[in-house]
Amino acid sequence: MQEEATGGAQFDAAQLMARKRVVYLVALAGGIAIFLLSWLIRGPDDPFLTYLYPAFAALLAVFWLGLWRYPEALARLEPWMLGLVAVIILGRLAWHFHAGGPVDDHLLVLAGGHYWAVGIVILAAFVMLEHRQGLWAGLAILVLATAIAVTGVAGEVMRDEVSTQSLVYLLRVHLFLGVLLVLASIATSMRDTVKDALVRSEVMARAARTDALTGLANRRAAEAFLQRQAAAVERYGRPVAVISMDIDHFKAVNDTHGHARGDAVIAGVAQRLQDSVREPDLVARWCGEEFLIVAPEISAAKARHLAERCREAIARASIAGVAVTGSFGITAFRPGDSLDAVLGRADNMMYQAKQHGRDCVFHEQENPT
Repeated sequence: MQEEATGGAQFDAAQLMARKRVVYLVALAGGIAIFLLSWLIRGPDDPFLTYLYPAFAALLAVFWLGLWRYPEALARLEPWMLGLVAVIILGRLAWHFHAGGPVDDHLLVLAGGHYWAVGIVILAAFVMLEHRQGLWAGLAILVLATAIAVTGVAGEVMRDEVSTQSLVYLLRVHLFLGVLLVLASIATSMRDTVKDALVRSEVMARAARTDALTGLANRRAAEAFLQRQAAAVERYGRPVAVISMDIDHFKAVNDTHGHARGDAVIAGVAQRLQDSVREPDLVARWCGEEFLIVAPEISAAKARHLAERCREAIARASIAGVAVTGSFGITAFRPGDSLDAVLGRADNMMYQAKQHGRDCVFHEQENPT
């Protein structure tokens, strides 16, 4: 509930990494299956498939096991996985151009089985790495693929052993890969720009609703939360308790120990309040040394227990080296209540607690505890 009041849900990097891990595990498992299947249906004259594909499958299995057992290693393994896949695909491409026989005989295999894989690796570079690193990695993959093709067909061109149609086709393929690289770079650049803008917007929204000293909801966020609770009271008749709390003799803390110590006391009180409430409750720094607790779906009796728990947490031990207590006033929303009315009653109860000796909880029509 605190996050809701201070700007909404934050970007969950851990959840994103968990999803990426699942995707990589599935992709690695698919890659292992492809290598093993290709090895099983290999021809008798393909030593690359015969000897290297089982090794590649084993390396992918090592990465799969590493991601499965050590999820936290994902960020470190991503560049290595990309590098391994690039080596595998470019290695197979080099074999076809330099050891697989005439290019004309392999053109269909190159187009249907390898150049599309080069394109996927280029895209993967932008997915697995940051934009700038992805651009350089994708460019390196494209340059290496082009160099492999040029050196592979150069001899056949000189001997007039390759058709013009094959050369034009290879040129079109490499131009397509170049266009793919440019489009991927533009798309990821736009993605990063939008992401940065969203992050900045979220940070600004959070800052506008968060008290800088304590990290709690500020008055603006608390008022918005109170408005929503007031609407729920009117519509559903659900109980909502409001607790006003003020640090006792806080001026003396500032006068005796200085404002820096006073700020530390406020921050410490805020943390103890936050640790003492329920998950649905909102704790806000209302102003200065005054705090507000809004407790939905809670009766008056339970609100007293909640306030007493908070009071004991503050008084139990010194905060920032200062013995601190707090005075609490409790009220609850009534049908037709305005925010000013309910907040006024909560403040009145809190001031009565101070008049009855401080370090106590005071509720309407009840004696202080």
